Amino acid sequence: MKVENENNQSMILSDKSLQVQKMFDKISRKYDFLNRLLSAGQDIRWRNYMIKKLPKVENKSGTLYDIACGTGDVLFSTAILRNDYTNLTGFDISNGMLEQAKARGKAKFSHIHFIQASAESIPVNSNSADAVTISFGFRNVDQREKALQEFHRILKPSGTLFILEFFPSKNTFMSKLFDFYFKKILPKIAGLFSDKSAYEYLPNSVSTMPDGDEFKNTLKEMGFIEIEQKCWLTGATRLFKAVKKS
Repeated sequence: MKVENENNQSMILSDKSLQVQKMFDKISRKYDFLNRLLSAGQDIRWRNYMIKKLPKVENKSGTLYDIACGTGDVLFSTAILRNDYTNLTGFDISNGMLEQAKARGKAKFSHIHFIQASAESIPVNSNSADAVTISFGFRNVDQREKALQEFHRILKPSGTLFILEFFPSKNTFMSKLFDFYFKKILPKIAGLFSDKSAYEYLPNSVSTMPDGDEFKNTLKEMGFIEIEQKCWLTGATRLFKAVKKS
């Protein structure tokens, strides 16, 4: 379905993407608070680890595109931690999340740009990014292979893709404990402050993701090389790093 973004430009969104858009619009005001509360601040640690792994840019004019940027966490932290990245742009289908991001960055981070767009169709030139990141948003993308093709297109040769996401965890005691918290406890806590149904959807969406080895093979098929992964919580949280061929 065609919908208009805030610049009156058309976006073509599937039914699933429209549902995701409406869901994040609804929870946008409480999103940051609940992220910190429900992850005990671990989401910040994981994102900052990723940011520190961004490839170094010699001329200090690096370009980073953050997809499904939400309220801007990755971009704001990059502005603080990495002085070699000065061209920072975030993309998200939820206008509610983008409005929160713009409000957060208005005073100190006015150089960061936010654009409403889907992961499957990013309105930038090919071969223009030194790095592309997506954090805890990839599982919400409807056409994932198409999104990976877009990430590959917009990266410069030798540019690096980072995907930080929850994946189905290994069958261990700790993973079962995490799974219980994620699916049973987290939605109940979130429901006290925000839309409970959204926080039931988000944990359940993890089951739609492939396992780590399968995803690594998908990245290879999309033309990425030098694929690495870092795991936390017995593999429930993974950071994939992949390079576009030069």
